[in-house]
Order: sequence, then structure tokens, then C-alpha cells
Amino acid sequence: MTLLRWLKRIVKTILWLVVIVVLVPIAGLAYGFLTTSSPEPLAGTGDSAPPKALADKVRAEIAGYQRPETSTFLAYPEWATVHAARDYAGFVAKDQPSGFPYWSYIGQFWQDYATILRASSAKKFDYTDQQMPMVMGTGYTLGYALQWAYENTVGRITEATAGKRTATDIYQAKAAADYAGFLGQSSWYQFHYAEKRAELFAVQPSPGDGAVRSGERKLAFGFADTVKQGSAWLVGELGTPSDPASLDIHVWAKGPVGEATREEADTLLERDFAADGTIFITRRGQPFTDMIPRLIDKGVSFVEIGGNDQIMITILSAAELAPPEGARALFSQPIPVDPANRRSGLIVAVRKLHLVLPALLKAGARLEHVYDY
Repeated sequence: MTLLRWLKRIVKTILWLVVIVVLVPIAGLAYGFLTTSSPEPLAGTGDSAPPKALADKVRAEIAGYQRPETSTFLAYPEWATVHAARDYAGFVAKDQPSGFPYWSYIGQFWQDYATILRASSAKKFDYTDQQMPMVMGTGYTLGYALQWAYENTVGRITEATAGKRTATDIYQAKAAADYAGFLGQSSWYQFHYAEKRAELFAVQPSPGDGAVRSGERKLAFGFADTVKQGSAWLVGELGTPSDPASLDIHVWAKGPVGEATREEADTLLERDFAADGTIFITRRGQPFTDMIPRLIDKGVSFVEIGGNDQIMITILSAAELAPPEGARALFSQPIPVDPANRRSGLIVAVRKLHLVLPALLKAGARLEHVYDY
């Protein structure tokens, strides 16, 4: 009978976990849609379009040139978790993690996700495309909710016993910065969790460190690293290796493209159409974001990126900025850990990107990321 009771409890617990996992994205998107509005349509995407015959030829002959237009929006949820990781690392570099505004980040994730769903509503809805953002949002929500609950109970108690930041707190802040930097280049499941756990356990207490806080930090974050390591292993076992070509992006640009890209890493010229521009291939991700302002400064303008005429970007600024001509706002909200600054999402006409970015920078904004499909 005892075994049967335990089996019933296990089954009941699993069922409750399934219910929670199912309800999280439903509740999250309900909150997102109820607290946001539909963005205005973007005009001017067709200005200075390339000759149709040439554009059709490019799409027919260059494998991987055309990417789904909705991918610029679908790239955002993963990067939202990267931005949150960076914000968290900056916060715990000087403060205790119990004070981090976990729920504000959870709420903003679902608000932004609802907004980009609205922005891409003109395209046929494909549930398959939404599976990864929903899974990511569910994990992000549960992870931050659990961390909030733990840090504001056990964490608060051990903070009080220590009375200061211990050596383990300082190490974990460094580990958070390493993790945030890693996410900017690679997927979370490729992170070296076991190595970080070993380094954490090896941290020696500084004079005056409380044994309770130091031990609790090692147990809590060591356990978290173990769970993430197991999840990462599972993803690696179930997943398939990435096609190297999927890490590349084709860019059709005009101006001194060859000269401007000569010293850019992982960049290769593919087709030269003289007055109609040049197509080059480069790496997706943060390196491409960092490259764009450099190319614009050298006189380059853009025709298509990933075969598309509009692209999403985020900027950071002290005040809410009116979108320049060729851009429209998707969302804009204060950064929870730094309310004096804002994170804004914009959709930009690719052929006006060389005008929009300088205008935003002149107005005091900083380019955070270009979501390159």
C-alpha cells in the first residue's frame, strides 16, 4: 500500500507539472495581448527595390539566400533571454540577486512576444514556428519564478546571516557575466556548466565570510548548474547538429561593399551586380549587428538582408524616441534594472537602414541588436 501511495503521489505531481507547463504560455500570452496594442504598418519597404528579374534570379540561383520574413521577429524571444542575462549579470555585479526584478522581466517577455506576433500577423500563422519561442518562454518564466521564490526566502535569510557579499557571491556574479557573454555567441546548452560548478565549489571564503551563506550559495547554484547540465545533455542528445550554412546571412548592399567588408571577419563576396549592388555572406548574430554601423560609416547602404526588405532591431536610450522615417515602433519600455534607460524594438525598412540608424544614434540611442533571421 505504501508503494501504491507513493506511485499515486508521483503521478499526481507529474500531472500538476504538465498542467503548469501548459498554462504558463497561455497565461503569458493572455497577459501580453491584454497589455499591448497592435503596431502601425511600416511604409516604404518597396522604395528603391532591385529589378524584379534580377531579384528572382538571385533567389533561384543562390541557395540559402531567402529566409522567412517572420524569422526576424521569431529571433527576438531567444535574444530577449540574452538581454535579460546581461541585465542580471550587471545587477548582481554590485547587488544581491534577491533584489533582481524577476517578475518585471517575465512580464516584458510575454508583452514583447505578443507584440511581435501581432507584427507578423499578416503572414500565415505556423504553430511549428512558435513552438521554440513558447518552450523558451515557458522555461524562462519558470526559471525566473523559481529563482525569485528561492532568493526571497532562503536567499534573504543567508544574506542576513552573512551581512555582506561573500566570495561565493562575487564568484557567481562573475559566472553570470561569463554566461551572458557566452549567450551572445552560442546557445545556452553549449555552456560549460560542469566547469563552472567545479570552480564554484573551489571558491575559498574571504575573511569574515559567513559559512552559512557560502555553503548555501554553493549548494543552490551547484544544483542549478547540475540541472542545466542535464538539460543541455538532453538537448544535445535529442537535437541535430546545426547546418553551418544556417549560421550565415546573405546581404545585398550598394556602395563600396568590397572595400568596406575587406577587413570584416567571416565575410565573403558572392555576386557583383555593378550599379545594382553586391551580395556578400557573413556570420549571423552579434558580429553582424556590430558590423552594420561600420559599413554604414563607410558609405554602404542595403538592398535586402536575408532576402527581405524589413528587419527588426532593438535600441537602448534614455528617453523614448520617435521612430525616424523608414521605421516604426513595436515596443518601448524602461529596463527593469535601470528604469532611467529604455529598450525599444523597431521594425525598419532595409533600404532605409543606412538612414534610420544614424538618425537614431544622433538622437542619443545605442544599437543593441539587429535580428537577422
